[in-house]
Amino acid sequence: MKKIATLIAALAIIPAFTAITSDAEACGMSVRLEPVKAKPSPVQEIARAEKSLESGSNTEAAKTVLANFSGVRNATAGANPLETRALRVFALAVVRSNGSVNERNAGSWSQTEWTPTANLEWAIQSLREIDAKRPNDPTVQADLGEALAKLPRTQDESLKLLGGLAQKDLMGSPFAYAALAKIRGEKGDTAGQEAAIKRCEEMSKVPGVCKPAAPAAKPAAPVANARA
Repeated sequence: MKKIATLIAALAIIPAFTAITSDAEACGMSVRLEPVKAKPSPVQEIARAEKSLESGSNTEAAKTVLANFSGVRNATAGANPLETRALRVFALAVVRSNGSVNERNAGSWSQTEWTPTANLEWAIQSLREIDAKRPNDPTVQADLGEALAKLPRTQDESLKLLGGLAQKDLMGSPFAYAALAKIRGEKGDTAGQEAAIKRCEEMSKVPGVCKPAAPAAKPAAPVANARA
């Protein structure tokens, strides 16, 4: 009889314990360990900026760069591989936005006012510096040629550079093909323009990239903000 009484008492405790546990969970007292998400590294962030850039999200790409390299405009090409990648992304974001992307509209406060032309001049100079550190690299040359197509005074240089890459089938950027198509069209080379647009369309996954671009920015007075 004693054993039976002990068993009955033990069984009586179980519902009470279950009730206490349920009440504790209801009150938020239960402890559940959630996995802690690691903060993305600068390498991962710049890789994300590159993806944003290639998908046509220029402002988003610039924001990501500035969040990791706030002084990217003063970066020295080639000094640091990751910083050089960030410089390239920011410069191309400027180029592909026709000079409209800057620190202020990309979420970073800046005292410097960048006109579209001054911004494009800075981007061209930055991409020239990257090209100087990585000579004969078709990818870098295509980036530079794309930038050069934005200003009237550098369009002939762009045509020579991009035309040479296209002739050798070394141009892997649809944006560069779009720039080449724009220049050829402005110079009356309709067949050449159509050929560049076709190659652009074969490569691009971003809607609207291969359509004729807006006219190049008009020349302005010398700008002190652009690097010598």
